Amino acid sequence: MSMVSPSEAEEALSAFAARLKNENSASSSDLSILESKLCGPDGVVTALITKLWLPQIDPNNSLSILVHLVGKYPNKYMNAVASAIRHDIEHKFDTTKMDTTEQRYEVSDALILALAKLLVAPNSDTQTGIATDAHAGLLALCKFDNHEYHKAGTCQKLFQHLATLWKYLQQQQKDKIRESSTAQMRIAALMIDVCLLGGKEIALALSDDAGGIMKKLLDLALDFPNKDPLLQMTALDALEGLAVESKNCPMTTERAEFLLGNDKLHNGLLYLIGSSSEDVQFDTINGYAALRLVTEICRVGILSSSNSVVESTKTKFNALLRSFQEALHALEPRGESERLSYIYAVSSLVASCATSTEEMSKSILQDTTLLHGWLSLFSRSSQPKLKSSILSSLSQVIEPAIWQDKEDACSDYVSLSLYHAFGEANNQRDPTECVLSSAKSPFVEERLGAYNLLRAMASRRCCVRMLLLYKGDDDNSIFVEWLLNQDTESTNEGRQARFKILESLLADVNNIEGLISTKAFREMQLWMKRGPAHTTAVPWNLATE
Repeated sequence: MSMVSPSEAEEALSAFAARLKNENSASSSDLSILESKLCGPDGVVTALITKLWLPQIDPNNSLSILVHLVGKYPNKYMNAVASAIRHDIEHKFDTTKMDTTEQRYEVSDALILALAKLLVAPNSDTQTGIATDAHAGLLALCKFDNHEYHKAGTCQKLFQHLATLWKYLQQQQKDKIRESSTAQMRIAALMIDVCLLGGKEIALALSDDAGGIMKKLLDLALDFPNKDPLLQMTALDALEGLAVESKNCPMTTERAEFLLGNDKLHNGLLYLIGSSSEDVQFDTINGYAALRLVTEICRVGILSSSNSVVESTKTKFNALLRSFQEALHALEPRGESERLSYIYAVSSLVASCATSTEEMSKSILQDTTLLHGWLSLFSRSSQPKLKSSILSSLSQVIEPAIWQDKEDACSDYVSLSLYHAFGEANNQRDPTECVLSSAKSPFVEERLGAYNLLRAMASRRCCVRMLLLYKGDDDNSIFVEWLLNQDTESTNEGRQARFKILESLLADVNNIEGLISTKAFREMQLWMKRGPAHTTAVPWNLATE
């Protein structure tokens, strides 16, 4: 079929728009005529999309036609419209390529509402692509709004419409609960992604001006008794996304204030993990989902600058830490998954308390029950993955700079105290003996965990001397000898990890030359020069004076 000219396309659309305006509808025959002139449904959509962002020169009101087609002929048009609008948005509103001299496009309130309805419209598992396109398109518009300093108010308009749709979904009859729950979580997922764009966005989500949309998610995740525990679990997972910090989503002050100081959030989570003013037990269905979220909040507290939140927020966060500590005492994890959650929870709590007030630091370092439950390797003798998690989590507390681009989070005193607590938790052995034992494990996971801990220790000047001078009770576990004998590690990942230990040791601040033999020091320098692939086997006497 030959392509129609722009004027012919405009004429066909004008005729269809006139029928739609005069009769509030258009017949199937009218649509068939339009499709025949514009090369089918795809041609119709393409012709309408062209002027969607330029309402001032769109006499046919392209958006109204698209809304009509999607509403009356969803099987034919819904997917095509969602996909076309998404790709048009990603092309026209790409902040990395947009030329400021180009035509400025207008994002109308009606268009935002239409896309929001597409987000929740699909009611079967086979139509999720439509919601995905709507999500991506709306998020791209909000990114552009953020880039333009919120001049268009796109985010606020979106949140208002999402809040209205959410309220409508919550009023659905019981026979539509499953579809309603899915749609609610699509709204929540989009809201969270928009909130990660910046501080202004999460401030809007928390405000009444945006329909109180964040409150709706909090109610869904934390209200009790909860009639839909599976929906509650999904809501808790969505909230956990707010604690994410990455290069593309840096933690903002507004987000940190919310996570560290929101009373409703804290009280609801404490209720689920069985530590509140009320006599409640750990929630058997969603307790661990809540535990993971509190763990992530602890990490936000560690990574947030001490000056980034107000004093009242710090006070509330410290109260959360105290209640969390109590809850962990009563927790009895079973199975590998629960034990992993427990390990990360305790390590995050310890790191948070250690960088908080002197009183809280002292309290957590004296809590031998929690420290032993976290650091004991013997109770996981046949579980190398759990052992690796213990060792790696301790390394993150002792020296977080090797995991995050941050300043040292805890003092030398705390680092040494935790390292000795590690030995105490493992039959009161020397901690270096324990970690070297894991470094010689036949399981690569356990060895990598040990390497992480040794690298953390080598990164702390206060710990380096203790490592380098360690010989063991029978002089058969010398640290330097073990490090230089690379024949004990066969995997590429393991060699890379051991090389990082060497890099930390040879940092200028450590000045280790006088602590080991000249031959051993020269061998380290040669290894450093040649890189991780360098191999050698060094007799033990080279590592000593």
